[in-house]
Amino acid sequence: MLRRVSAGGWKESPIYETPPVGPEGQGPYFNQVVSFWYSGTPTRLLNYLKGSELVLGRKPRGHWNSREIDLDLLYYGNKVLTGRPQVPHGEILHRQFVLVPLNDIAPDWEDPLSGRAVKSLLADLLAREGKIPFRTVTGEED
Repeated sequence: MLRRVSAGGWKESPIYETPPVGPEGQGPYFNQVVSFWYSGTPTRLLNYLKGSELVLGRKPRGHWNSREIDLDLLYYGNKVLTGRPQVPHGEILHRQFVLVPLNDIAPDWEDPLSGRAVKSLLADLLAREGKIPFRTVTGEED
């Protein structure tokens, strides 16, 4: 669905299985970061992401609960926006499941708020909390 709105420049990280964030009893999550060029507005892209979640079967269950799909707008180029959408996403610097796959596709890209490269942000986070378990999901799995 995202490729439909991509204007080129497509990059995607591996898919990772990671422990859940949130309430106890949830199964593992699958995480991936994709990057692409987009010619519309940040609000239009966010609306597309949220609509895609509905088409893919996301059910409302409340904050931090398990979900079928969760598409977040992390960055919109080097724009800094408050409100809806907020870009950069407010939790990027605290989430290994975002920074690890982002580092796979754009280690030298600079966060517009901090001016620091993704690889540096990831190194700081790993130093603060240690690495959480990541498993790369391969295409050969059932």
